[in-house]
Amino acid sequence: MEWGELPPPFYDSIEPYLERQREREYRMKHNWIKHPRDKVGDYQERFLIHFPLGLMMSIPVLGWGLIWLFVYYEWSEDYWVHDFAWKDVAGAIGGYAFGTLIWITLIILWMIGVL
Repeated sequence: MEWGELPPPFYDSIEPYLERQREREYRMKHNWIKHPRDKVGDYQERFLIHFPLGLMMSIPVLGWGLIWLFVYYEWSEDYWVHDFAWKDVAGAIGGYAFGTLIWITLIILWMIGVL
């Protein structure tokens, strides 16, 4: 910048912030999976991304090691990156619970002779 030249207008520097704010408000209004602790608006997205991982963790024997790896990874990520890993864990727990319910239903149906 030359001597006597005016700096760029202030609104140019906050436009990216305003854009992120509009995007956040849109996500908060249009998401159908919400959590009261979510201040960013990405809970639904991160929940649904980690839901299939939870389904894989519910597979007997094969998923048990995946549980430990996932928990350690998320702990490490939250410790170093501070990205609110509880959202990822919530999605995995949801998938794990749903997958376990499917396995229990299949076992019961097998035991009574339907399958």
